[in-house]
Amino acid sequence: MSFHTILRYQIDPAFHSADRVEELAAFCAASRIEEVMLFITPEELSTGHPTGLELEAYIALGRSLRERLAREGVALSLNPWATVYHNYRGRTLREGQQFRNMVGETGVTNPVAVCPLCETWQAYLSESFATLAREVCPVAIWVEDDFRLRNHDQALLGWGGCFCTEHLARFSERAGCAVGRKELLTAILQPGPPHPWRALWLELSCETLREPLARVSAAIRAASPGTRVGLMSSSPDAHSSEGRKWERFQEAIGQEPAFLTRPNMAPYTQIFALQAVPSNTRLTLANLSGPLEIRPELENSPRCGPYSKSARYTLWQMFNCAALGAGGVTINHFDMMGNGTALDPHFGRRLLVGKARLDALAAECPDDREAGGVEVLFSPQVSLHLHTRHGRSLHEWVQESELWGDVCTSLGIAHRFTSSVEGGRRPVLVNGQTLRAFDDAALRQLLARPLVLDAASVEVLLERGFGAEIGLCGASWQTLSQAAYAYEEIAEDDPAPYGLARPRLSAQRCSPQLLALEPVAEAQELSYICNAEHRALWPGATRFRNTLGGEVVCLTYPVARVGQFFMGFFNPFRRIFLHRLFMELAPTAPLAFAAEHPYHCYRHTVGPWLRLAVLNPCDDTPESLAIDLPDAAPDGWELLGEGGRWQPTQPVREPLPTGMRLRFPIETKYLEGTFLRRLRATE
Repeated sequence: MSFHTILRYQIDPAFHSADRVEELAAFCAASRIEEVMLFITPEELSTGHPTGLELEAYIALGRSLRERLAREGVALSLNPWATVYHNYRGRTLREGQQFRNMVGETGVTNPVAVCPLCETWQAYLSESFATLAREVCPVAIWVEDDFRLRNHDQALLGWGGCFCTEHLARFSERAGCAVGRKELLTAILQPGPPHPWRALWLELSCETLREPLARVSAAIRAASPGTRVGLMSSSPDAHSSEGRKWERFQEAIGQEPAFLTRPNMAPYTQIFALQAVPSNTRLTLANLSGPLEIRPELENSPRCGPYSKSARYTLWQMFNCAALGAGGVTINHFDMMGNGTALDPHFGRRLLVGKARLDALAAECPDDREAGGVEVLFSPQVSLHLHTRHGRSLHEWVQESELWGDVCTSLGIAHRFTSSVEGGRRPVLVNGQTLRAFDDAALRQLLARPLVLDAASVEVLLERGFGAEIGLCGASWQTLSQAAYAYEEIAEDDPAPYGLARPRLSAQRCSPQLLALEPVAEAQELSYICNAEHRALWPGATRFRNTLGGEVVCLTYPVARVGQFFMGFFNPFRRIFLHRLFMELAPTAPLAFAAEHPYHCYRHTVGPWLRLAVLNPCDDTPESLAIDLPDAAPDGWELLGEGGRWQPTQPVREPLPTGMRLRFPIETKYLEGTFLRRLRATE
């Protein structure tokens, strides 16, 4: 099976298009590109919602491109760049486009973005997509990720939602009384517990997008039964704030033989690889059901070729995708103005270095929803339950469910996302207001398991009356200016684990406020927050076994995008602390940790195999690869070689207080990956 690389590409029908077609065909053949996704009127060349005349030019181009690519064994799909329309950028509706425009929470009408409930626009979009499908016969048409209710120029509209006359009329019908925009916003943004109208608004928002999606998908299938519909998406938490119910979207599009999905995968512009983690992609997959065909988006923006992202960095992202079970990717690398491959003619050839290994990994394609490791809890409907603090914007409904995934990836902790609280051996990690989405019965199930809570989660449980189950009699927020906290000291007197006794980590660089924990006498205090005079102020982490049979760890830190969280929280001592903690909490669970170096680590099952993937986001290349496992059998391991073949490798076994460390004689270089497997015992 081939790792399916899709090149997202623009050819301007009015700008040397014949030359660009030939050039692209040769590029794909030399680079072993499996599919081209042709943009329709994108970005700089977008004049607004395309007219029939503009579509005719792209239809002619699409036909000739499909025929030419077919001679190279390359498929063609289409990506109309606009549905609702991205951002204003000076564009307006065209002559004859009698669409109802989107009205933001600010009351401002967007000049080009439309209300998805507009019947005229729905008819236009359905006919446009059906015509493209019928005339070009692509393998797929991708619904762009502007198919949403937010991010259509926040300066104009605010965070998101449409407050046009039709939306207010439909909402008033559901509410049973006449409701205006300001009255609606006052209710659904009220600080504290959600007003009942929020649920009605989110349900209406969901239908706002599901209704046209079903209509467009049906039109495509009717026009060209062989053309699939693919869904592009962005942050699942942001989609939650617009009421998205993923199962309804999957039903609207169709899932046979598998649901075709292009989740967002950051970064769009090359950054320090240690921070470039695929949490958003993995969280999207966890929201979806049934068989999936996963093609994450490796965006390159502002599409300046190697000035935005190198081929090596792109290949490293492709290895990340393959590690989590994606059978391919979609890549933006070239600009959208029709300049062709001249921007970076050697890009495709440089990707070929990893092709054999990517193909071997694609042949296995594990299900990331069943990945090994610790579990990160989320709720698809979390925005329905969040308590707002200021009541100023719909943006307050956005949770940061993926952040524990960022922490785990950066600290070499294998993990998966889950929305289930049902019993299991694995530690469960929770942050923010996630727990507001679960009732008391679900919380008791969760509290019977190994559980790690950030400060905001602790606050929610204390508010809900679960202090006795988490080992706290209280807690209070303390700002840096109030408490002058300086560092965290780990309560470990043995110098062996960390290289010194009582190691210190920065606290003041993590967050502008911490939650001062007040543990009960029976709770174990794992670390302490100290001031610059070395006085302990309160515990940094506590551990408590409750009467439900669970062990709960409470952290003083909010796992959130606050202060300098990334700079302050991540530290080799933190990595060791969490690795040891998770192994102690769940010594028989299917866990995995990359030790001694800031690797990214994945654990999956593939048929009879246990597969580990370790990727190096740092410039240093350690002489060996150390992986900690609770079930570390030293024999039977195989390494995926550069030629795409699995070959035997023998690690050295090093005992740990809990579990075992396997040390492989392997150098994993910067922006490279090591893939290992062995026949597994039943997990």
